[in-house]
Formats: sequence, structure tokens, C-alpha cells
Amino acid sequence: MGIISKYSKKWSNIVKVPDNCSDEIKINTEGDIKLKIGNNCKVKILEESNNNEVSLEVGKNSEVKYITIHKKNSNKIADIGENSKIIWIDLCLERIKSSTVTNLNGVNSKCNSFGVIFGDGEKEFNIDNKVIHKGNESKSDMFARIVLTGSSKALYNGLVRVNKNAVKCEGYQKSEVILLSDKAYAEAIPNLEIENNDVKCSHGATISQIDEDKLFYMTSRGINEKDAKRVIIEGFFEPIIVNIDEEELREEMQNIISERIKTL
Repeated sequence: MGIISKYSKKWSNIVKVPDNCSDEIKINTEGDIKLKIGNNCKVKILEESNNNEVSLEVGKNSEVKYITIHKKNSNKIADIGENSKIIWIDLCLERIKSSTVTNLNGVNSKCNSFGVIFGDGEKEFNIDNKVIHKGNESKSDMFARIVLTGSSKALYNGLVRVNKNAVKCEGYQKSEVILLSDKAYAEAIPNLEIENNDVKCSHGATISQIDEDKLFYMTSRGINEKDAKRVIIEGFFEPIIVNIDEEELREEMQNIISERIKTL
């Protein structure tokens, strides 16, 4: 288990994972948190966001999977070292404002970012996700899927920035939104800031209603409309949910999504 120290001069909580370790860390507290992951580590972090500000430092040749169940606002900043990888999985089911900045500092550093947003009622989501490529041959992939019903709203800002001296980088981002009511509203804004030509980057966003052809196909084969919508929405989220390898948490998320669909 990571070593936890409290009441440092700058951070109320500090977690350190030494070199050459595998570890699992659970965060369910309020206040600032600093996590320092050593070299050659494999670490899984599960956070229930409670107005936290998180700083994450990852050494060389390490992999960190960081799952956040957003309950309140959250701010995270990460610095990723050479040959290391961060996997963000953000599960947003309540009204939140969230900001994540990932600095890919090392050569061949990587970031995969997966986001699930499912809004109902009058919930509002404001998500800001940035990846800054500073190291050569760094790679990022940002992927969000959003479903909104009722009068819920979502603003999703994504940014991939490749610095001038960071060559042979790859950066991709894609956000997809399904609106299930006329009063739901979404903005998905993908941005690229590229300061050199030796890169591979792309971005895209789609906002649409539920696929009527799929709905018609399923209802014409005897599936009622509510069940058909449930299957379509669960399938829409599945490419992200499947990345949660903790069975209990994955099933919990699937159950929450299923219960929310029942209220449609």
C-alpha cells in the first residue's frame, strides 16, 4: 500500500509508491492530494471525488490506471515520465465541474482518457480535459461518450497540444453525444494546438438523437421501446465500461446506468 503522510506544508495528503512496486490505492477523502509514483511501477487508483485537488507524478517505465467516480468538483494535474502510461477513467453521473491536465513530459509517454457522462433531471456537467505533449514520441487518445435526458446539460472541452520541440507525437480525441430529450443540451468542443509538423493528430465530435434505425429494427422484432433504448445506451457506453477491470465497480456502473434508463 502507498505510504500516506498528512499535513505537509503544501499538501494535506501525500501518497508515495516506491520504485518497482505494484499497488492499489483508494481515495475517499476531501482536500489536496499529492501522489508520487516511482519507476517500474504498476498502480491502480480509485477515487471518489469529494472536492479534491490532485497532483500526480509518475516516474519512468510505469503504468497508472486512475478511476474517478465524480460526486463533486475535481481538479487533477499529472506529469508522466519516460515510457510511462496514464489511463484515466472518469465516471460522471452527478452535477460536477472537472478539470484534468496531463503533461506528457517523457519520451514515449502515453495517456488514454475515457469519459462517461450520463445526465438526467437538471444536472449540469462542465468537463475540461487537456493533454500537453512535451516529450518526443508521446501519444494520447481522448474518448468520451455522453448521454443526456431531461433538462441536463454538458459542456465537454478537449484539448491536445503538441509543443514545438515534441516531434513524432500522436494525439487523438473523439467525443460522442446522444440527446434523449428536446430540452437536453450539449456542447462538445475538441481542440488541437500543434506547434510542429512532425505529428499525427485528429479530433472530432458528434451530437445526435438516438439512432432511429436501430430503434425501429429492434422494436420491429418484438422488443419494446424502453428495452430497446436500454440496449442501445448500454452498448453505447460499453467500449468505456469494459476498461474497468474491477468486476464489482464495473457491475455497479452497469446497474446505475440500467436504473437510470428505466426512468426515461
